[in-house]
Amino acid sequence: MKIRIDMTGLRYGRLVGVSFAHKSRSGHAHWLFLCDCGNEIVAAGGNVRSGSTASCGCLHREISAARLTEHGHRARKHHDATYRAWQRMKVEHDSSTVLPVWSDDYARFLADMGERPSDTVLTRADATKPFGPGNCCWLPVASRSVRATNGWMKRRDYLPVSSAGLRALTNQSKSVPRAAATIRSSMPR
Repeated sequence: MKIRIDMTGLRYGRLVGVSFAHKSRSGHAHWLFLCDCGNEIVAAGGNVRSGSTASCGCLHREISAARLTEHGHRARKHHDATYRAWQRMKVEHDSSTVLPVWSDDYARFLADMGERPSDTVLTRADATKPFGPGNCCWLPVASRSVRATNGWMKRRDYLPVSSAGLRALTNQSKSVPRAAATIRSSMPR
């Protein structure tokens, strides 16, 4: 028979034992603990005493957030929009199109550009010059439906065809009846 160790009032990491909760099927004692952050949890006494459970989960969240935060900019589960725009600029453009003062220093980029407004993208004022101070701005983007349509057009190698051009294409495709129907169905209405 296992001897239950009374953990009431004892501190282990951020946890303080409150009361015995229950015994598991395997005979392990589970205790109610109060965490320093104010949450209550039920945990196996052996796990708490060994140190494998040191808090209600708040310690893990704090350590992870500190480890994953760079430049003081990180949202709850992902980087903020300005940081993502900076990363995208560095990934999508080679080093010759991004000045070193921005490619190596997010804080400098943030100081020069400010926070990214919603529904904007980073763009260069003069495409012949590299990304850098004085040559970039936040450009408003079209609505999601317009962007999706434009993306579809690029994927399909879409070229707008006039009605005369459509007649010419359909007349050429008389030998293959499906081709004319496909052309007509892909035209915007």
